[in-house]
Amino acid sequence: MSDDFERRLREHLHHEASQVPQLPRELRGRIRNGVQPRPRFGMRAPQLAFAAAAGVLAGALFFGVRNQQVIINALPAGIRQLIQPTPTPQPFVCTDRSGGNPSVSTQVTDIRWARHDGYDRVVVDFSSGIPSYDLTRQPTANFVQDPSGQPVTLDGSAGVKLILRNTDGSPSLARDSKPGFPALREVTQLGVFEGVLTYGLGLAAPTCERVLELSGPPRLVIDFATSGPAPSASPTPTLAPSATALGQFQCVDASGGMDAGPVQLKAIRTAHQPGYDRIVFEFSPGTGAVPPYTVTRQSSTHFVKDPSGQPVTLKGSYGLRLVMRNTTAYGAYQGSSDLTPGLPALLEAAQLGDFEGVNSWGLGLARNSCMRVLELSNPTRLVIDIQTP
Repeated sequence: MSDDFERRLREHLHHEASQVPQLPRELRGRIRNGVQPRPRFGMRAPQLAFAAAAGVLAGALFFGVRNQQVIINALPAGIRQLIQPTPTPQPFVCTDRSGGNPSVSTQVTDIRWARHDGYDRVVVDFSSGIPSYDLTRQPTANFVQDPSGQPVTLDGSAGVKLILRNTDGSPSLARDSKPGFPALREVTQLGVFEGVLTYGLGLAAPTCERVLELSGPPRLVIDFATSGPAPSASPTPTLAPSATALGQFQCVDASGGMDAGPVQLKAIRTAHQPGYDRIVFEFSPGTGAVPPYTVTRQSSTHFVKDPSGQPVTLKGSYGLRLVMRNTTAYGAYQGSSDLTPGLPALLEAAQLGDFEGVNSWGLGLARNSCMRVLELSNPTRLVIDIQTP
């Protein structure tokens, strides 16, 4: 390459880059830096690569390309990495996560896992786009199958529940696998019903995670940290737990009750007390014990109705999901299925389902708060206290 030819090529690239207003200033600066004269000691591979990239860029500009991503994609991979730096890896966090696109309807084509230095990875591949999803942490590996409500316990001492909406699963997908990694112990399908696909992930211990939404192909990546101090099993609450005569507020999911036969939900009451909001679920007389239940915390007020799978969004920014098994509200409960008490913490309570002996409710909260769950008698009641400032 002669000095005169190289000089004219550089001048041409300078001129063409300055004529494209959509080309970011930073990118133009990278191009100018790349075409500054360098000492030459014969034609080497980097110079050949630069000459080829310059030719592609000049041709794209000459024919009126005005889109930055089109220009970048036209360059060879080596040059593309120079002008488009690799994104900084996201940090591991110890909170619930939500994301995806609610308008996407897709299918899971594959789910796979692997060990890496410092983390275990789960990858969910989709046929088209990443759907709306919720990733909810819990302090145990105990889950509930959808829509039957049957309990299932996975390998490990902690867990994460992954809910994918407007999503179906490929028939070839395995329903249960045990990777047996340092953090990730078991992966099982909890349900695929009315467009809602649910997975339970059993973890060896509570750990932080990193969630990535990637394309080409579309896939959701969940990394579980295998090094560093063990985190709390729940998001950092707005208020620290405090002890009272009724017990301590906890910032984790809760479960309990006893299966003593079918029970009927009779009444629901809400009230504000100093330091907390209270919601009471009262059962019909003669009920021997509070039925089996789970109270699950989540980082949004997006819920799914049972059994229709229709999404519903309650008031607030955080939520609780109450599932009571061997319970129904039919015939005994005459109250509203959508309560809006508007209390400092508890903004809304809506029935999500009453199907095949599983009665579920969603609670919309104003903030991320700790809670206290009580089982009371005479009459039989399930009480949930939500901490307030």
